[in-house]
Amino acid sequence: MPSRNTAASMFGGAGGRGSRASVASLEGLRNVLRNDTERDSAPVVPAVAAPTAAAAAPAAPADDKQTMRGLNDRLSGYLDRVKQLQEENRDLQKQIDDILAKRKAPEGRNWDEVQKPLDDLKKKIKDITMDNAKLLLQIDNTKLANDDFKTKLDDETKARKELERDLDDLKKVIKDTKLNREQTQKEIDLVKEEVTRLEREHKDEVDALREKIKDSEVKVEIDSQNSNLAEVLNDIRAQYDKLAQKNLKETDDWYKTKFDTIKVEEAQNVEALQSGKTELKDLLKQKQTLEIQIQSALSTIRNLEETLRSTKAEYGHRLAPLNQVILDLESELKEVRSQVEQQVETNKNLLCVKMKLEAEINNYQQLIYGMTADTDSLEFDLEDALHNGKLWLKTKNKKKVCT
Repeated sequence: MPSRNTAASMFGGAGGRGSRASVASLEGLRNVLRNDTERDSAPVVPAVAAPTAAAAAPAAPADDKQTMRGLNDRLSGYLDRVKQLQEENRDLQKQIDDILAKRKAPEGRNWDEVQKPLDDLKKKIKDITMDNAKLLLQIDNTKLANDDFKTKLDDETKARKELERDLDDLKKVIKDTKLNREQTQKEIDLVKEEVTRLEREHKDEVDALREKIKDSEVKVEIDSQNSNLAEVLNDIRAQYDKLAQKNLKETDDWYKTKFDTIKVEEAQNVEALQSGKTELKDLLKQKQTLEIQIQSALSTIRNLEETLRSTKAEYGHRLAPLNQVILDLESELKEVRSQVEQQVETNKNLLCVKMKLEAEINNYQQLIYGMTADTDSLEFDLEDALHNGKLWLKTKNKKKVCT
């Protein structure tokens, strides 16, 4: 690909300063021929051109041929150079067209084939994300259920503690009832022993009184002539019998009342004991039921925690290669982006080069157009110039262009 040095070499070769040098040679040739013509026909020559004509006066025909030969050589070299530059420009245009065609339809890489696995991976990632969302929802539901179970467990634990406290209170009540029963039984035994002892003492006293009455001799002196001892004794015996029956009845009533009270208390204690036993059985059943429910809740919690751990581990293993694939794709995407950016930068540089080349080509075309205009505008009649010393210059409507 030619660079700006080529244009500089062109300006340094056939165009630019070379063209101006050739023009200067034409001016010298024109002055020489003009001096020869002055010697023959004596035309009016400006004063400024006189020293130049005087300096170039000797050897005019040889210099004219040499100058024309040099001009022809320069013109042929310049035309060859123009052809070479046109060929190079065609090659450059072909390269630019190829670059533009590649830019329009890139064949370096099939992005559809690259995009297809990316779309599949995006779909898989989306599905896995949905699965993760579902799992997170299940985990949240499991956590909520776990919290509910923990709340129920706390409530059941509190109820169990309250039941245990009630059981302890009932055990204390039962123990106190047993102690009261034992104490009451002891009191009953003591009362029975006391009754037995009193009955025995009463019997002994009655027997002793009867013996005394039987063995005693009573002497009664009654002044009354109508006194009757047997009747008096019967009255005394009747009084003692009444008194003994009265005491026995009072004792029997007291003991009967006492026994009735003890029986009522015993019945109440037995009833309370039976109700306590029934309530204790119910509480024990509730305790067993609560323990079974607590064990079931703990087992459910352990199973849910184990399921949660296994699910996290499984999806961690499943997501690890996908994460690696994502990282690889991201790195590849970065590389592709960098390549695309480099390609864009290269295309920009090529576009700049193309624009510069087009500008230089326009300059070359202008130079070529100007030089062809110069060559077309000047027609030399060398034979007339040599024989007659005259140079006919036929100028056309176009002017010389120098850049």
